[in-house]
Amino acid sequence: MRYFVSRILMGLFLLGLVTCLIPEPQKSSAQNQKGKKEVPILSNIAPLPKDLKIVEDIEYRPGDRRAWKLNLVMPRERGEKPRPAIIFVHGGGWSSGDKGRGIFKSGPVEYASLGYVCISVNYRLSDEDPFPACLQDVKCAVRWLRAHAEKYNVDPDRIGGFGNSAGAHLVSLLGLVNKNQNLEGDGPWQDQSSLLNAVCVSAIPSDFVNWPGGARNKRTLFQLLNSSETSLEELAIQASPITYVNKQAPPFLVFQGAGDRLVDVSQADSFVAALKTAGAVDITYQRYPKANHDVFTSHRRETYPEMEAFFDRVLMNSPAKIKPTGGAYRKTIPAAS
Repeated sequence: MRYFVSRILMGLFLLGLVTCLIPEPQKSSAQNQKGKKEVPILSNIAPLPKDLKIVEDIEYRPGDRRAWKLNLVMPRERGEKPRPAIIFVHGGGWSSGDKGRGIFKSGPVEYASLGYVCISVNYRLSDEDPFPACLQDVKCAVRWLRAHAEKYNVDPDRIGGFGNSAGAHLVSLLGLVNKNQNLEGDGPWQDQSSLLNAVCVSAIPSDFVNWPGGARNKRTLFQLLNSSETSLEELAIQASPITYVNKQAPPFLVFQGAGDRLVDVSQADSFVAALKTAGAVDITYQRYPKANHDVFTSHRRETYPEMEAFFDRVLMNSPAKIKPTGGAYRKTIPAAS
């Protein structure tokens, strides 16, 4: 009997000890601070500011292609003077990606908050059509923006572009390829220019003729250039931004990681060298020795402010409007110096 009572007492003692060790549930901040509502942090995506307007899935050319749409973000207040604009073109190896993801969703919001009118664009991917379909689409989107400049209060002589990787490739071509190259496509707004007045790019594929390992051995690149109508070699020249470098190139800001395993640093090195050799006067190259393909986001503390300052200088506060002219199509790739 004594043993049984001892066991009961020991059990009660242990139960009390455990109860003491369990912490009491803490009151929420809403309970602790009367009148204040607790706001949980669920994501790093900020809500759309009330002074901005966003219109999604605007059709920039008629047709049955889902890719022919863009998102528009702009200040609600029209403003006294026409505003500069920026086109955002997503990457994804020309075979994936979307205008509503990542920086191509948040970037237009950020720059619209600074006073720009912004569009983020989708385009036909390489599994639908090879090059130049993707370029023809983004060119059409720029022409659409200029055709609707009065409606959206855009200055047609102050339109810039940003792209990363495949998007960088397309945005660079938008800065360099004029109508004489016959790459406008059959989309509408042909009375408008598709050339950009300023270009910011990161991780840029620029020279498919001299692609390390060969374009045939890069799956996404081979798919982009695999056409039944034109040889891969000819399309490699035609699709390379380095083909079109010229003295009248618009201001360029280029970010590149020397450790990029998807787009070799030689692509940016040779492109920037070719632009300078051609006589282009406003070229800025930021080369990060250890950065990878995500150079723009991984170094955002430097790249984001520099891109903002670049567009502020050449678009927002440019003393003279930059008239885009584009360069001549060449049959050979210029040698980089």
